[in-house]
Amino acid sequence: MKAKSTSKFELDGMPPLKEAIPLGLQHLMAMVIGSCLPAILIANAAGLNHKMSTLLIQAALIFAGLSTLLQLYPIPLFKGFKLGGGIPVIMGATAMFIGAGVSVAGKYGLPVLFGSQIIAGIVIIIIGFGLKKIRFIFTPAVSGTIVACMGLGLFPIAIKNLAGGMGNETFGNQINFIVGISVSLMILGLNKYGKGLFKDASILVSIIFGYILSLILGIVNFSSIQEFTLVALPKPLIFGLDIRLEVVVMFSIIYLVEIADIMGACTLSAVGGLNRQVTDEELSSAVLGNGVLSTIGALFSATPMGMFGQNSAIVSNTKIVSKFVLAIGGIGLFLAGISPLLANLIRTIPPCVVGGATLVIFSTLTTSGLRLVSMDGFNQENSMILGLSMASGIGFMVAPQVLERFPKFVETLLADSSVVSGAMVAIIIQALYMVKFPKNKNGKVEDKNKSL
Repeated sequence: MKAKSTSKFELDGMPPLKEAIPLGLQHLMAMVIGSCLPAILIANAAGLNHKMSTLLIQAALIFAGLSTLLQLYPIPLFKGFKLGGGIPVIMGATAMFIGAGVSVAGKYGLPVLFGSQIIAGIVIIIIGFGLKKIRFIFTPAVSGTIVACMGLGLFPIAIKNLAGGMGNETFGNQINFIVGISVSLMILGLNKYGKGLFKDASILVSIIFGYILSLILGIVNFSSIQEFTLVALPKPLIFGLDIRLEVVVMFSIIYLVEIADIMGACTLSAVGGLNRQVTDEELSSAVLGNGVLSTIGALFSATPMGMFGQNSAIVSNTKIVSKFVLAIGGIGLFLAGISPLLANLIRTIPPCVVGGATLVIFSTLTTSGLRLVSMDGFNQENSMILGLSMASGIGFMVAPQVLERFPKFVETLLADSSVVSGAMVAIIIQALYMVKFPKNKNGKVEDKNKSL
């Protein structure tokens, strides 16, 4: 009988705990704040009190942990399909839904957000079974454009938080900008000059720095902390459920767009860490796993899950692909989620600190999208896809009044998320470019409008 491998460089390797725990925690530290951001921003938009906000953060962490474990150790369904891809990845609450989530939470409330998320999740589960047939649509140009549109559309949220958070009595105070910009500069400095864990966890370290600076300046508010229970699980349907068709359609499109992000993260981990391409079966299974747990998560007030590219980058750079190592990170996320005390402490982070961190995160997101487009080259076709998609994605969001004479459905769909309108334009243009016109015997495209 073959002995189990203890190598961290093998997928099924189980290195000693003294080695595996620090490596697993490194993955957790690289994304834990990012996974909490959607919950924090949506809670702010919905005007939730501190106790209710804590529930969103808990749910985000719990389902990030469960989703990670499901992706690492898939549940077989039937031939060719599983719940989970089996690729070394880390899951968390995706930033893809932040723009739309903040808008829906503020406009319609959380019942509509979570109810529509469930229906949209079911739609994407169905699509997951046929992913192989539509994979060709997501070229580097389309995927990169979608990511760039998402990053650009999130900048207003980052800037408003940098100023202190909309509705906050200190909004616009200079002290908020000083603290927030200090956090941004700290992240940049650690990325440039940091070593080891300080560089890998630059966002977490910088947020801690910003928090300490905020404590010194007296802008951290502890008065709203009401819960000190060490362990508690979130209750289902605490906000109720409601459905709006336009929100379901918008979320379904964003879920479809999220597939491009999943493809990117899986490919990065597979090519960089496993030295092979990701298979269609693995991608379909990864999408199915994500769809199922995101749908279940909505019942417990968790925003949709997605794969974190920075963790796939760690896998690619270090070649540490052990599922056991990454599972420690997933277990850590789950344990953090069942602690209201930790969620309460995260909730006391001042908006300006969050704004300074997200300003860098969203900037990196935008440029990573542009880099993805560049993989295919900035030829005329790709430039048109990028330019027109960004123009529509950002244009409708900053000038929603141009859609006032359209049905409310159209206004919500196009103006509430830069990702949706940008993705729709990118996919339509890409489809047009893929149309093959018949050629004559000389190999030239026939002109069907030519007179007889």
